[in-house]
Amino acid sequence: MISYKTKDKILNKIVSESPEMTFGFDSEDAKKIFGFNLETVGSVLDYFESIGLIDQDKFLDGGVMIETLIPAHDLVSHGGFTAREELLTHNINLLLTELESLKHILPERFETITAITDGITDGLASFKPKRS
Repeated sequence: MISYKTKDKILNKIVSESPEMTFGFDSEDAKKIFGFNLETVGSVLDYFESIGLIDQDKFLDGGVMIETLIPAHDLVSHGGFTAREELLTHNINLLLTELESLKHILPERFETITAITDGITDGLASFKPKRS
């Protein structure tokens, strides 16, 4: 599983190593540079590109050139994927608290509110990383 911590580690490395907004590396060195195997790094970089954090060029010799885009710097300066996860969790917990308070105010809607609350709780549990 690629966690938000993995994405943050890779993104932080790219941003910190790219004062000129570019970062290049040889794919054989991915483990040494990022701490993850090439498949993980490649998947994360493809994801970063798909959400507009980087542009990347992959060369036949195994080289990779990354252009770090402004949204990547903004995301890092705002706490990265970890901060997004914490904000999501916080907001869902606030929503659950509000839904719990509505159970008592709207007893005729109790079953619907309970089903919504249970669905959100189950969904939130699926987002939490497994601790080993």
